[in-house]
Amino acid sequence: MIAGVFALASLGSTLATATSPEAGASWRGTVIVDGMIHEPSGYHPYKTTISLRLRESERVAVASGFRVPLVSDGSVFETVTSVHQTEGPMLCSGTGTETLTGHTVGYLETKAGKTSYHLALPRAFGAFACGRNHTTGADRWVVIGVGDLEAADIETADPLVRALAGGDSMMKGSFQSKKTRGAVRYEYDVSWSLTRDRRPR
Repeated sequence: MIAGVFALASLGSTLATATSPEAGASWRGTVIVDGMIHEPSGYHPYKTTISLRLRESERVAVASGFRVPLVSDGSVFETVTSVHQTEGPMLCSGTGTETLTGHTVGYLETKAGKTSYHLALPRAFGAFACGRNHTTGADRWVVIGVGDLEAADIETADPLVRALAGGDSMMKGSFQSKKTRGAVRYEYDVSWSLTRDRRPR
């Protein structure tokens, strides 16, 4: 595999594999996680652009409806980060690229004729440090759309239920959030736009 791009095969049981090997309709689009870390002595921008490639797996029954798991099919995570002194120079910068294939990262849920969606994206924040593909060991997730609680380190989560738009062919939206860890402040701006191709692959 090309150097600097590697499958996240070690994510383990927190990302269940699809229940069916048969590929269905697919989703393509982009998620942008644009974050800023403010420390007493400086600041640290961190941006991940995720080129999502998802396929729908076999539907499963749930109370009053059904779900369709969404399986990553070669989604690419690209990160740009840097560290700056307050009113001073940039100390360092970094980039990183990863590919995620074969793991469930969310689902569509249909109840009473309405379909909502839930995406849980691993390693979307804090996975890389300064340098090229210098991993930190962190696995912080970003969640889009209210849904099942994830057994993961959630960096930030969307507070809203998200419904499909455009005749059930589009996921589009954004949210902003803030939090603190001790003296460190975090700000996040998350946006996404995906479209559905109903043609089986």
